[in-house]
Amino acid sequence: MSYSIVTVADAAETLVNGSPPDGAGCVYSSPAGLLPVEQVMALPAESVIRVLVVEDEPLYAEQLEAALQDLGYEPVGPAADARIALALHRTETIDLALLDVNLRGSVDGIALAAQLLAHRPIPVVFLTSLNDSQTFARAQNTGPAAFLTKPVELAALGRALALAVHNFGQHHAAPPAPAAEPLPVAPLPDALFVKENGLLEKIRLSNVQSVVAEDKLCCLTLAERTVHVRMALRELVQYLPPERFVQIQRSYYVNIEHIERLDPVRHLVQVGKQLLPVSRLYQDELLRRLRTIG
Repeated sequence: MSYSIVTVADAAETLVNGSPPDGAGCVYSSPAGLLPVEQVMALPAESVIRVLVVEDEPLYAEQLEAALQDLGYEPVGPAADARIALALHRTETIDLALLDVNLRGSVDGIALAAQLLAHRPIPVVFLTSLNDSQTFARAQNTGPAAFLTKPVELAALGRALALAVHNFGQHHAAPPAPAAEPLPVAPLPDALFVKENGLLEKIRLSNVQSVVAEDKLCCLTLAERTVHVRMALRELVQYLPPERFVQIQRSYYVNIEHIERLDPVRHLVQVGKQLLPVSRLYQDELLRRLRTIG
């Protein structure tokens, strides 16, 4: 596996020219300190929950999209059938699915939910004009976050989505350390050696402020520079001490020791000189890991 290191000069060039080396999409702090909040909020962040809308009635689909935007969510689609919905789930970043039960075609919304969950677990909210017990029993077997009857009020939809996001984040958060004494295992090293031009450079994990992934490239941000490592995030995470690093987005990890401020309203966290967006899916776990008073 090949690696590359980005020097301070490379990072400075990135800030001037606007394109990081090797096409990496890392988040940098400005030379004078934090990036303006407007620039951070303009980044393609995952703090906005993206909801896949599956509805075969065009007019109702438009109403759902407008309702989601009013509630602060980003609608994806709409998809009129299962085939389009599966294609969007595989190619787009989807955080939650809002499914009509009675879809046209051979695959209805309940069968579609099972296919979506088999590809990647996400919270599912059903919408239906059917209120018979058989339909509800079939839907219940997929473990949905909510089962709403059309027409649904905006407030009820908002509460259902908020609970779906919250409960999914709670159930999929990293489990707490067991109270019993763990079996003896080899300790994780506090440093990684990154190869560049035949040389190995020592990078202490305690100095790493954040890890940002893009495709098969990971960006390790330190106080004075950013190091690029050609490794997928799922591989690199195995080397990050779980008691020190916490996930704040699907492709972001931050070092708890370097967190300076957290804005739970605007979903922003200051890590060193970086200002990073926090996904609402992971904010509860982040707050749990911080020692707060007052």
